Amino acid sequence: MAPDPEELSVSQLIGDYALPISIHGINGLPDDAKRRIYRTLIPSSLLTRVGISPITWKGPDGNRPVVLVAEPDKGLVNLSIKDSADATDVFFCVELADNAFNGIDLNLLLLNDPTSPRFRTDYDDASKPTYFGTVRRNLAEEERAMGAGLAPGQIRASLSASKLFFQQLDTFLSFLSHHAVSLEPLTYASAWVFERRGFAYMRGHQLMDDIHREFQPGGRLHAALDGSTPFRQPDQWRTVRGRAWAIQDGILSVLGTRWNDVRMVKQVGHHAGVNTFPDAAY
Repeated sequence: MAPDPEELSVSQLIGDYALPISIHGINGLPDDAKRRIYRTLIPSSLLTRVGISPITWKGPDGNRPVVLVAEPDKGLVNLSIKDSADATDVFFCVELADNAFNGIDLNLLLLNDPTSPRFRTDYDDASKPTYFGTVRRNLAEEERAMGAGLAPGQIRASLSASKLFFQQLDTFLSFLSHHAVSLEPLTYASAWVFERRGFAYMRGHQLMDDIHREFQPGGRLHAALDGSTPFRQPDQWRTVRGRAWAIQDGILSVLGTRWNDVRMVKQVGHHAGVNTFPDAAY
């Protein structure tokens, strides 16, 4: 059990090193103390790649492109970074939150390559947000993104830094004396990536097994890859992204289900070894 966040003090930090510290507790500290602690969430190499100091969070122009949102009365922290002052999108964003079990949830992780082409999959034709394609869709931009090798929910190519980030997150959680982190994968592709980073399923393992089985030749999902839409081409069952785009297109309806209620967890320092798509090509 974590201490009452309102009572977090230096004496408690040095009194029992195994006592978990909540996000709420850190957020109640002075601003400089919060920055010192949350600085350990960002891999230094991601910052130096774009000329940002990992210590001061200042860029080459002297501005501070790292934005920390950690309000004192909330158990949530959001860190986002732009590669330049005039950039329209963040290239890194992470959001962590306390949960009801005195643990930590990873609510959001964005790792976008700022030098790659941008696809407007985050807004529909009426300029309304799509919320990663979960509420609305921009079919034309999704088709372009798929053709460029992106997965559902992406607006740019990935930084290919998820392994680096989760190593950093393990260190951060160890510092706070937390044993695990949990999350809800937004897409089939992200669930597969999280498997590779050591996560196991709290809910949804059976769904992942069903998806893999039914995408095999002779399966119902394989049969539904009938070319009826750009996202249901016959060979898409062979790759993670191909399957993910078909699922984004609602193909799971042939199984009487949809992508929902999947939850994963990773123990600090431990790789669960889950693999629901053996020998997969991304």
